[in-house]
Amino acid sequence: MGAFDSAIRTTGDLAGVFEYDEVEDRLSATAYFYLVQIENGQAGLVINSIHIRSGAWAIDEADIAVKWDRDEQCVGLFIFGKLWAAFDTATGKKYGGGYGKDIQPNIPWD
Repeated sequence: MGAFDSAIRTTGDLAGVFEYDEVEDRLSATAYFYLVQIENGQAGLVINSIHIRSGAWAIDEADIAVKWDRDEQCVGLFIFGKLWAAFDTATGKKYGGGYGKDIQPNIPWD
């Protein structure tokens, strides 16, 4: 079982996409957060990615949310309600990743 969530910016040009995939078994599972270009309403090139986690993970789609900030400059990945990764589309910076480590990332968010 895996989990997936995404959010497209209202201008329709970019999307934040989270994917957790248990390809063959839970031990080889991976989770990534992607910034994706949208072309003609369809997912296009992956612009950037953040590794979130590898290995078995008891998570489902209800535990994940991908959201744009109010200015739609940053798109963030929320895990259990906490911001864990983000892309700043104005500066090209990416933040966070490594879910499950001892330190929760400090991510600018408006």
